[in-house]
Amino acid sequence: MDPVKQFSRYRFDNDLTLLVSENPNLPLVSINAFTLAGTNRNPLQQPGLAMLTSRLLDEGTENYHANEISEMVENTGGSLSTFCEREVSGISELIGSSHLTLGLDLLQEVLLSPIFPEERFEIERQKVLSHLQAMSDDPLLVANNWLNSWIYNGSPLQYPILGTKKSVGNLKTSELRDFHRENFAPQNTILIVVGDVESDHILSLCEERFADWANSEYRPVGPLSIEKQKNPVLHEHTMETEQITIFLGHLGIRRVNPDYYALQVMDTILGSGPGFTSRIPRRLRDEQGLAYNTYAGISPSSGLDPGRFVAWITTSPANRKKALDGLQREVNDLIQKGITDQELTMAQDYLTGNFVFKFQSNISVTQFLLSTELYHLGQNYMHQYPKIIREITQEKVSQVACQYLDTVNYATVVVGPSYDTKPDNQ
Repeated sequence: MDPVKQFSRYRFDNDLTLLVSENPNLPLVSINAFTLAGTNRNPLQQPGLAMLTSRLLDEGTENYHANEISEMVENTGGSLSTFCEREVSGISELIGSSHLTLGLDLLQEVLLSPIFPEERFEIERQKVLSHLQAMSDDPLLVANNWLNSWIYNGSPLQYPILGTKKSVGNLKTSELRDFHRENFAPQNTILIVVGDVESDHILSLCEERFADWANSEYRPVGPLSIEKQKNPVLHEHTMETEQITIFLGHLGIRRVNPDYYALQVMDTILGSGPGFTSRIPRRLRDEQGLAYNTYAGISPSSGLDPGRFVAWITTSPANRKKALDGLQREVNDLIQKGITDQELTMAQDYLTGNFVFKFQSNISVTQFLLSTELYHLGQNYMHQYPKIIREITQEKVSQVACQYLDTVNYATVVVGPSYDTKPDNQ
């Protein structure tokens, strides 16, 4: 399937965006609503507000109880779920094409008319609190959250998407209603329909349900202002675990940064590709046996707001210093010595060869189209991407490594058994 050839874009008078990609191979339709109201829209003192709001969207509406919604979905053999991510919240449906009208009716109801019933709110709050408790026992998540707290200090992104136990415990249903009213609006939402549909038919059905949607209380919010840290930080969190987890990182880039593609190539060579193309997995894990798991990259987390550069490794406590030194050495070597022609070719082959997997399912096509819309990539992006990657040079990778990787002012987070001797550079 070529989603670009069959991709249609519509903009309604109320500024709602609709994207449609036809795929008649299976009698299934993926219907998604993405509202630009993720964690980044939380008030600083209310982490978790966006997440709880999204979890309550399908827990009761003006016309249906939660059980009625579940029963209607189950009767179609499909699924309906809600989600909240760093920059978007919304609703995702997978439904048979014969139930398309019902699917859009449910989307309209859940997106526009949730009522946030108190009894369902308390159930979802307890689920979130349970998830937060489980997260506190996972060293990888603990380290990741501590790193974010340093990199995004002073912004809503410093907190986990689920929030904190204190903030979630203090939230009220009235605050969820306010968040929905101030953020869920046509001009802040993208509808994406992918599957066994006809574009003109979808346009007609969506016009009937969403063209008159209006929200005069929508409150536009500008991009987050986040400053890069100016000093190195070492944070140690003691957990009695068999492994030790080490994260180091700093503020990254926005997706629209023109150096994004060169940084993708750099990431693949440094630590985000498979072992045979990436230095850190190959050298620290496969050759030296220092790591159970390891990774490094700056481009994957980029979005409407800045992402982060992160390098992490899990290892035995005895290898703490070796592993941390190894991560730092690989970053420094990339900056100081650059990359080889063979590494560049392998990274380009991997990225262009792997690109096709972005179109293997209706869900993956949906994510691709969302990125195309959010970052203004253009309808020809699918065909342009391999050419862009092939034009990246060794010199360009060296330049972006020097420009975007900070070997001094970054945060280091260590989670695991206590260790009295701090790394030499700290």
